[in-house]
Amino acid sequence: MSATERTIDELRSANLAVVEAFFASNLERPEERLALWHPDGVKELPFAPAGLPKTRWEGRDEIVANTVNNAGMFVECVHRDLVIHPAEDPELFFVTSRMVPEATFLGEPYPQSFIHVLRVRDGRVILQQEYFDSEILAGAERAARAKGRTPLG
Repeated sequence: MSATERTIDELRSANLAVVEAFFASNLERPEERLALWHPDGVKELPFAPAGLPKTRWEGRDEIVANTVNNAGMFVECVHRDLVIHPAEDPELFFVTSRMVPEATFLGEPYPQSFIHVLRVRDGRVILQQEYFDSEILAGAERAARAKGRTPLG
């Protein structure tokens, strides 16, 4: 193994630890996940349901606002069955996960599954793209609204 290959493997391993910590964090303690974001980070929901006020957050201030807002709407938002697929690029990871059975959105069950694309740079997440079944989110929101519960923002 050449020095370059070893360096790439070391970088991939360090970045993998960041990805693992990112998914081990819990929205009930948003500071855990926020500490892992790069100051220039971007979060995107490319297949989000129509009508969401925002599907892309850029920079620390927007990501903090989104994370805090989510902490008020999602409960027990813990990922399980995590499978992390490192890419050839040592900064890039593809991750699959599901919510724990106790997860709720606005008080409604949230049995969501995900595919995430994460890029880690300088030891922090600089990109998160989150793909999920938008009908599950929309259905939980409809059920919550029918009971008088609405998103915080």
